[in-house]
Amino acid sequence: MKNLKEIMARKAELRSLLQDENCDIDAIEKELNELEERQAQIEKRNSIAQKLGNGVIVGNEIAFTQPKEEERQYGLDSEEYRSAFYKNLAGVELNEVEQRAMTTNSNSAGVAVPTTTMNKIFEKIENDSVVYGLVTVSHLRGNVVIPIEKNTGDVQRKAEGEAGTVVDDTLDELRLGAKKYIKLVQLTCELENTSIDALESYIVAKLSKKLAQAFDYDIINGTGTKGAKGILADIEVAETTTSTKWTFDDVCTLFAGINATARKGATLMMSTDTLYKQIKTIKDDDKRPIFDPSSNKVLGRDVVECDDVPNGTIIFGDFSEYMFNWNKEAVIDKSGEVEFKKGDSVYRILALCDGGLADLGAMTAMTSSPSGSGS
Repeated sequence: MKNLKEIMARKAELRSLLQDENCDIDAIEKELNELEERQAQIEKRNSIAQKLGNGVIVGNEIAFTQPKEEERQYGLDSEEYRSAFYKNLAGVELNEVEQRAMTTNSNSAGVAVPTTTMNKIFEKIENDSVVYGLVTVSHLRGNVVIPIEKNTGDVQRKAEGEAGTVVDDTLDELRLGAKKYIKLVQLTCELENTSIDALESYIVAKLSKKLAQAFDYDIINGTGTKGAKGILADIEVAETTTSTKWTFDDVCTLFAGINATARKGATLMMSTDTLYKQIKTIKDDDKRPIFDPSSNKVLGRDVVECDDVPNGTIIFGDFSEYMFNWNKEAVIDKSGEVEFKKGDSVYRILALCDGGLADLGAMTAMTSSPSGSGS
C-alpha cells in the first residue's frame, strides 16, 4: 500500500507520462483513479485522527495551563494562538488565554496567519509551483537592497615589486519592496463551524494554489509595478533566425547566450506548446531528435514546462539567480457584509512580496514569436 508521499510522487510520474503522445491514456486514468481513492482514504483517516487530538471548534474548549508567576507570551507559533485564530474565523468565543494570544498578534493590517499554517502554505506553494520552486526565496523584513555587479575589473597579474592599479567597479542595485498580493476567499457558514484542521486545510489549499499561480506568472512576466518584476522584463529577448520557428542553430545560439559558469546550473523553460510543436521536431546534424523524452532534456539540458512562458519563447539560465522575498507573511481580514443574505463570510488574504533578477548575465531568452515574447 502506498503512503501519501509515494502517491504524490507517482502522480507526478503519471503527469510526465502524459507528455508522450503514444501513452496509454486509459491505463493512466485507471491508475490515477486508484491513487485518488487511496489518497482520500489516507486524508480521511488523518483528518479523523487530528480531530480526536485537537477537538472541533464548536462546543469544545481547549484548556491551557498558564504560569502563575509570570505572564506568558503567545507567539504566532503557539498552539494557543493557532486555536484562537481559527476560533476567531468561525466566530466562536475565545477564552482568556486565546484572547490574549489574539490581541498580541493582531494589528491594523489584519490577523497574522499562524506559523504552522504559513509553513504548510510555503511547502505547498513550492511543491505545486513550476517556477517558484527553482528561484531563491528569502523572508527578509523591510526594503531589501541587493548589490548587482555591472562593470567590474579583472584580477590583475603583477610581477614581484609591481603595484596594482586602482580600477573602479560599477555596481547596480536590486531593490525588493512590498508588493501586495491579495486573494478573496468565501467561507460558508457550514465550513466556518467545522474543525480547526478542516479550516486550516481549506485555507492552505485556497491560498497556496492561487499564490503559486500568481508568483509563477510574475517571476516570468511581471512588470514590477504591482508585483514582482519578471525575467522577461529584465533581459533582452532575441529573435530566432527565421522569426517564426526554432532551428537547431537557434538552440545552439541560445546555449551560448550565457557564460559557462551560469550554464553549470542552467535550465530550459518553455511552454508545452513550444516544446511539442517546435523543439520536439528539431534534429541535429546526424538526424537525431534534440529532445529526449525519457530524460526530459534538450541536448543534455533539463527542460521545465511552464505555460506562463509565451508560446515560441524559451528562457535559458540559472533560475536560482532570481530573488523572491516575503517582506511579510500573510494576514487575514474578515467581512460578513458581502454575503450577508447567505450567512457566509468573505476573507481577504494579503501577502507582501517582491522579486527580481539579481544577475542579469545568468539568463537569456529567444523567441520565434516576437509579438508574444513579452519583452
